[in-house]
Amino acid sequence: MNHENAIKTAIGFFVIVLIGSLIAAVVGGLFGALVAWISPEFVSSLFRQTAHPVRYAFTVGMIWGIFIGAAVSGFACFLAAVIKVFRFRFERKSGVPKED
Repeated sequence: MNHENAIKTAIGFFVIVLIGSLIAAVVGGLFGALVAWISPEFVSSLFRQTAHPVRYAFTVGMIWGIFIGAAVSGFACFLAAVIKVFRFRFERKSGVPKED
């Protein structure tokens, strides 16, 4: 694995984590807004927030969504990198060059 290929792989993983986190943030925000729209009393009592419970729940949902999305995306990229390293090592041990 050459240096340029490693940089492209790292950038690709970073983009995957970034996009996954942003999508998870939007989904978390929409879920929080949905819960607050269905039951504003629940959100107001849960967060001790009385004004604009839907907007507040959307914001809290986005924050949790970005945390969870970054963790899941980062773990998935870590697993992909580990699999790539193991595949590279096994191909190197067997002496069979990989066909691209």
